[in-house]
Amino acid sequence: MTTTSLLLVEDDEFVRLSLARALNRSGVFAVLPAENGQHALELLDGQQVDAILTDLQMPVMDGLTLLGHLLQRGAGLPVAVMTGHRITADLRERLQQYGIAATFTKPIDISFLADELQRSLSPATVGRMAGITLFGFLQLIEVEQKTGLIVVRAAGEEGRIYFDHGRPAHAETRLAHGPAAVYEIVRWTDPKLEIFYKRTPRERTIKESLQHILMEAARLLDESSPAAPAREQGNTHQEAATPVETRKSEVQAALAEALTMDGALGIALIDAASGLSLGSAGGSPMVNLELAGAAAADLVRTKLRVMTALGLKDTIEDVMITFGKQYHLIRFLGPDQNLFLYVVLDRERSNLGMARHKLAAIGRLIAL
Repeated sequence: MTTTSLLLVEDDEFVRLSLARALNRSGVFAVLPAENGQHALELLDGQQVDAILTDLQMPVMDGLTLLGHLLQRGAGLPVAVMTGHRITADLRERLQQYGIAATFTKPIDISFLADELQRSLSPATVGRMAGITLFGFLQLIEVEQKTGLIVVRAAGEEGRIYFDHGRPAHAETRLAHGPAAVYEIVRWTDPKLEIFYKRTPRERTIKESLQHILMEAARLLDESSPAAPAREQGNTHQEAATPVETRKSEVQAALAEALTMDGALGIALIDAASGLSLGSAGGSPMVNLELAGAAAADLVRTKLRVMTALGLKDTIEDVMITFGKQYHLIRFLGPDQNLFLYVVLDRERSNLGMARHKLAAIGRLIAL
């Protein structure tokens, strides 16, 4: 069986030796130990590894600084991290979305660690992981509750993001301040990072949570597309719509059609992995479709985990949540369960049977 070469970065000698011994004995991993981030970078200059497991709190060079170097090198290696801070199931899922293969809270059960690492970093999965992203790096700053300044440089531009005990406090670029600056920074390719701990901003321009900002940044990235190629001049100045624009128009028309259902208050197309809304119709201050859709995605992921734990080889067709005055329906588009429609109905004016029938038809129309 081919082993996975694992760079293990841990400053505590006893922990480092214990973990290395246990992981080597598993037969899955061949461990290359390093006592801090600086040593890890030196080892990476001389040899290749398949994956990295690093502590975040270390002297000389901590794990966050190491990850910053990996990010700007574009290493693309699967990375697992160890932290002394509590990681919730929701946060663990978000970190995985942002390129962190696995997260472990200290103290670590060695048997559990070996099992989870094998699931995340075994030879069968190495190569499918894209490596840590800037999104994931910023999320780890929040996890570690750091106060400081992250300087990001790319293509002649410079951006600054300040954190106060893990919460974003201020961001700025040449053209933007606050959340808009973060949206701009995370779009940059091949970023170079520097971390200055204990630096505080002179002003506070960010009130939103990091998760909210990153979700909005991801939505904006998803919606952006390369400019349409220049067309030769003809007898008309009207340009044809791009395929992306056409598809968005079709999806929006299908969502608008859903509002003709009896009692329909709002509908959204939700990405199940991120909880981001890819389009919506209806809604109101009392029916926040973006917030409800993100919460529904959390519910769906939990349900899928339960199905996996129970060994159920099946798919979810729809989910209904009944409130005193409303029905909330989740209807999946296709067996891969990557996307779903989220619709809010008034209980007194709706017909559940007809609503399910209509949603199935709209799902076929969207056919993403």
